[in-house]
Amino acid sequence: MLKVVVIGYGKIAQSLILGMMQTNHKLVGVMRWKRKEENKLYSFLKDTFVPDPILSMIRTHNFREIKARRANSKEFIREIKKLRPDVIIVGSWGEILKKEIIDLPKVAFINCHPSLLPKHRGSNPYASVIRAGETKTGITFHLMNEQIDAGDILLQAEVPISEIDTGETLKNKCAYKVKETLKILLSRLEKGDLIPVKQEEAEASYFSALNEDDAVIKWDRPAVEIHNHIRGLYPWVQCYIPYKNSFLIIKSTRVVKLNKPVNKPGMILKEDKNGILMSTGDPDKAILCKDTEVYNFLYSLKNMVGIF
Repeated sequence: MLKVVVIGYGKIAQSLILGMMQTNHKLVGVMRWKRKEENKLYSFLKDTFVPDPILSMIRTHNFREIKARRANSKEFIREIKKLRPDVIIVGSWGEILKKEIIDLPKVAFINCHPSLLPKHRGSNPYASVIRAGETKTGITFHLMNEQIDAGDILLQAEVPISEIDTGETLKNKCAYKVKETLKILLSRLEKGDLIPVKQEEAEASYFSALNEDDAVIKWDRPAVEIHNHIRGLYPWVQCYIPYKNSFLIIKSTRVVKLNKPVNKPGMILKEDKNGILMSTGDPDKAILCKDTEVYNFLYSLKNMVGIF
């Protein structure tokens, strides 16, 4: 039986915890990410009244919470030395870890990255694989080193990408695959039959974090590229078009073939109950914006505090 610590946030970390509960190995500690700008009072109030899913899991199942603010800290080192884990597994994290931290567990310090490394390193591979027009992605369990997503690969599992997947649905698919694959990883680690494989740097690709500029749609691009851009960014960055003295947020799209070519990109060709049809850089193809919402005060409030 391996003693395991999970650190992370979001769906991947949640899936690691759920996956641990389906194995015969022991989860001896959980550490969740907290924003640097959060003060102690704010953190206390948030954890008391609106706990995140990982904290809820910690409380429900009585897991030990590692309360260090950062993994690169003396507090974290002290906690890990007390727990003496065989394995530490990361599911999304905001630090590049130092070697002294990576060397703490007895067996391995492992990262779970939601792409088929070495392709699509970086903070949001869900968006980057869809924007790149990939038809499959996956998850990679790899040894940690002092570089981003660059350590030796231990185990990978593929996840198909459909034409209607968004960044959000793909994230859910990858999270499910993590939970499904963790048992295999730990079983093989315990048996000692996993051979680390170096990543091919010549095949590596890295994508930086999304930003607000990505919300602007370049209508002179091919229709499929626009479709992939919009759905890949959702829900983190929501694309928009100017519409009746306001803006229209686009949540889902479809590529439509035109009977007559249109040589001016970015025009509203048709508007009805099915959505808004926009011309693109392909004269014979348009984008149907199916799920839209007018940007206004209520929309802004909903996205800021999530009260609706």
